[in-house]
Amino acid sequence: MSNNREDNKEENEIIQPSVGMRHGPPMMGSGKSKLEHPRRELWKWLFSYLGRYKWKFMTFLILLLIGTLVSSISPIISANIVDYGIVAKDSAYIVFMSTIYFSLLVFMAITTYFAMYGMGKISQNITYEIRNDLFHKLQNMSLSYFDRRSSGDIMSITTNDVTQLNQLVGGQFVAIITSIVSLILTIFVMFFLNPYLALLSLVIFPVFFLFTFIFRKVAMGLFKESRKTIGKVTSSIQENIAGAKVVQAYGQEKKASTEFDEANTANYNAMMKIRRFMATIFPLINLVTSLLTAGILLAGGFSVLGNVSVFGIIVTVGVLTAYIGILGQFFRPFMTLMQIQEMIASALAASDRIFTLLEEKVDIPDIENPKQLENIIGEIRFDSVNFGYILKNGLDINGKSELTQIEPKVTRPIEISGPPGMPDNPMMKQMMQQAMDFMKSLPEPYSSFMMNNVMLMPQNIRQKLFMNLMRQNPSEAPKLIDSILAEFSYAVPGTDNANNHPEFITSFKEATTKSERDSVSAFPTLPPAAILQMSKFLEKNLKSKAAIQSSGSEMGEGGGMMGGGMPRMSPQSMVRMLATTKINKEIYEQLPKIVRDAIEEEKTIIQHEESKGYVLKNIDLEIPPGKTMAIVGETGAGKTTITKLISRFYDVTDGEITLDNVNIREISKKDLRNLIGLVPQDAFLFTGTIKENLLYAFDNPNPEIEKKMIEVSKFLGLHNFIEALHKKYDTKLKENASNISIGQRQLIAFARALITDPKILILDEATSSVDPYTETLIQDALNKARKGRTTIIIAHRLSTIKNADHIIVLSADKKGIIEQGTHESLLEMDGKYKRLLEMQHRDIEFGN
Repeated sequence: MSNNREDNKEENEIIQPSVGMRHGPPMMGSGKSKLEHPRRELWKWLFSYLGRYKWKFMTFLILLLIGTLVSSISPIISANIVDYGIVAKDSAYIVFMSTIYFSLLVFMAITTYFAMYGMGKISQNITYEIRNDLFHKLQNMSLSYFDRRSSGDIMSITTNDVTQLNQLVGGQFVAIITSIVSLILTIFVMFFLNPYLALLSLVIFPVFFLFTFIFRKVAMGLFKESRKTIGKVTSSIQENIAGAKVVQAYGQEKKASTEFDEANTANYNAMMKIRRFMATIFPLINLVTSLLTAGILLAGGFSVLGNVSVFGIIVTVGVLTAYIGILGQFFRPFMTLMQIQEMIASALAASDRIFTLLEEKVDIPDIENPKQLENIIGEIRFDSVNFGYILKNGLDINGKSELTQIEPKVTRPIEISGPPGMPDNPMMKQMMQQAMDFMKSLPEPYSSFMMNNVMLMPQNIRQKLFMNLMRQNPSEAPKLIDSILAEFSYAVPGTDNANNHPEFITSFKEATTKSERDSVSAFPTLPPAAILQMSKFLEKNLKSKAAIQSSGSEMGEGGGMMGGGMPRMSPQSMVRMLATTKINKEIYEQLPKIVRDAIEEEKTIIQHEESKGYVLKNIDLEIPPGKTMAIVGETGAGKTTITKLISRFYDVTDGEITLDNVNIREISKKDLRNLIGLVPQDAFLFTGTIKENLLYAFDNPNPEIEKKMIEVSKFLGLHNFIEALHKKYDTKLKENASNISIGQRQLIAFARALITDPKILILDEATSSVDPYTETLIQDALNKARKGRTTIIIAHRLSTIKNADHIIVLSADKKGIIEQGTHESLLEMDGKYKRLLEMQHRDIEFGN
């Protein structure tokens, strides 16, 4: 049946090796957390939601502006009341103007109410839609996405970040518009009342722009960091709640508390940085505005007392009184805009995280026109399948990478024969050869310094050096090296630069942290001209359907890269090189689509190479329709992985899996999974009734389906247990179904799978956690249920696997199938299978 074969970052997006679009590391010395997307892109995305309500939004905005207009003209009314009513002692005028003033205030309150309520409703609608989009996006992501992401961080994005964004849409954005309009109207009123005092007031503008610049410079990074730290706090809390029993069982409360304290302290420190900044800047602004107000009152007061006119304009008591009130209106928009910047900075940081999640590529997409299978018989084939889990940033479960080209470790001068971290493809080797020759030709101490440090330099420094040096005469290069290194506070030891600047660093340390290793890439970015030239050749080659793996099809066109001609290389090497090179987004979008597709496909392959390694390698397997196959092997051998690949929770790295001779990638995920009944080891039941859990696969279960539910429950011996409960099938299950036993949960999960009448039944250690009685019930039911179904069983217990039509034995060391056959034939082999059973069933007499 099977045959196992041997074997700095700015706001521009950057195409990174192996992981699609992301950003490079920050420049040296930068501790700020910058946004991963340009602000304009975030605003454009946000306005795409707001655009659906543009007419309603404009209506409510106009109402708010009317209210702002009324508020702005009120100082004119108060000035007239003082000058022409109180000073002139005209009581009728006072009553008349006070009535108008009161009426305008009532009108303003009514319009503001309707406007604010309407804006709030639009805000909630947008929040609702964004949360829906996030939820649906997460539903479409494969399990590998959740393997690489913290669940607490995802929860933080869908809750905290969306709430933060809601505040921006619901009030801050409107406040920006109304503040600007209010400022313009207030300035107009100030000039209308008294141009002299108005001109004095405008001194605030340069002060405001200075504070705005300072705020924007500092606040964005602080808020981005705070969003990250709160995500870690959420993740820690969630993990400790979920694992509370384990924590207490092992007496690790102190350890859990320490881990939470670290996350909580990081968040506390991030928030305190924000508070310190806010506590400094806003009191400072208040002080400046208070001094300005005092200055205006002083100037205006002397004008009133001396009856002095400026520019032929006299300051009256009424105007000065109105100015005391209008200065508050004048400064308020400035303060509002400053405070809103704080909220906008936080909201944009939240938007950035939300947008990043929404833009995440669905790594297991459905094809445009999936095949519709009819008359399914359930034949499954694995053809030369390789698979490896992609973990976060290409690290294995210990946080280490197995790839030396990702972790260059240079502790001696670089050898031309192949320095650590040097890429394997011919073009990169030739470029590196040219670089080595150039560095060797430099005068001392520059030659030794470059040879010892070039592979330890952060990518941004190395790139700048090489892009500027490669066409220089070696004798003229030292001056340029000194200049470039000085920009980053580095110097070559023994040079005038180093002697004159003792604060400069004279060596580069070996990367020890992941972020430092990320900043040390194998070679500087290729020049755009070279990238475009390569893409033209590749487009021709790909369109002509030439085999991309062919080593005979080589590039012979010119180049002039880094002072030499472009190395001859196969199309496959070119694609690999482009897939492992940083390419500016604008250049990337100029590449032909056929070339971009080839690059993306290559990145997927690289991702698996950068994973913790293949779990399954060169798997050839056939499961005939209606037969039962058991999978055994030690922990980590890939037993569960095989079932996840069949269900397409993950896609294979190489090879293909077919169902009835159709590649499962050509079948929609929904149709494929509707054919499969999966019973996992840890059966998850939702909070709700037993009936709701049993019928979970059906959107609108009809009486016939409910009848089938009863039949399946009886078939499994579950019906009597449910009927003995007070509310029977309507009994509510608590969180994690904690009010019933593990065995009862497993039976419900088994029943849930059988009710759908699947063509393929998968049991993943379904009896490993149940008592002997429940195991007997499941085993008896399985013997009946597997008739006419393709059944895959993962188990260790002899009673579960001995009746299988075929058994395969997986090995974690060999990453594949090492033995296969029936129970009897495998025992006769006296191999791994027999040893596995002996370890777990020492008292059983084999062969009976």
